[in-house]
Amino acid sequence: MDTLIQSPALLIGLGATSLFIIVGIVRDLMRRANPDHDHGSTMRQYRNTAASLWGLCLVCVACWVLSGQPLAEMGMRSPTGWQAWLVWALAAGTIAYLLYSVIATTLDRKTRIRLRADFAQADGFDLLRPRTTAEHAGFQGLSITAGVTEEIIFRGFLISTLALAMPVWAAALIVIGTFLVAHAYQGLSGMLRILPITVLMTAVFLIGGSLWPAILIHIAVDAGAGLLVAIVDAHRDADDAHPDEAAETATTALPA
Repeated sequence: MDTLIQSPALLIGLGATSLFIIVGIVRDLMRRANPDHDHGSTMRQYRNTAASLWGLCLVCVACWVLSGQPLAEMGMRSPTGWQAWLVWALAAGTIAYLLYSVIATTLDRKTRIRLRADFAQADGFDLLRPRTTAEHAGFQGLSITAGVTEEIIFRGFLISTLALAMPVWAAALIVIGTFLVAHAYQGLSGMLRILPITVLMTAVFLIGGSLWPAILIHIAVDAGAGLLVAIVDAHRDADDAHPDEAAETATTALPA
């Protein structure tokens, strides 16, 4: 506790992160309240989001270093021992599942129809959904940015900083909640949807004491989601060639 209170740099980092989240929530609520308002092109939103994330990431790292804390203590190190085997296995398993999902979606029309229905019902998804080739490329770039910067900000800086003033498990729970709130633009259903992967990335960081496996998982999940959107969109005309079956499958995809 004393380390945190006596370190202006860490308090500045916490303040900057809090401000970033609050501004983001207000902005996203305004977008949801005024969906017909011109919020700029999708590519512009990608660029603005990436610039904001990199800016906050650099502020958090600088504040950590200025506080006299070693970078290794915020996860800038490789995992070792049995923990390394476990966290890298979890990362590999996540990536394998994502690859399976991409292949299954590519090969199975019913899977694509179900996903298309899910995308259409997902709260806030249209705010960042890529549609053109350039936007899909931009989304993949944003996936890398989010994977690196959000893990450094939330898992690395926030958990490590809060853990100076409270038990690490309490810090982790607070950060999980904060991460979900930062994605409030996806609505309650979207926040619940990302809860399991958020818990997984937090657990991987705590077990391994390293950001690298969590960063890899985060990038893979975001990039995989972008690939699924691209696959679903690319096969839209072919899938719609059998409207009766498409309608039946889409209906079964709706939640009860």
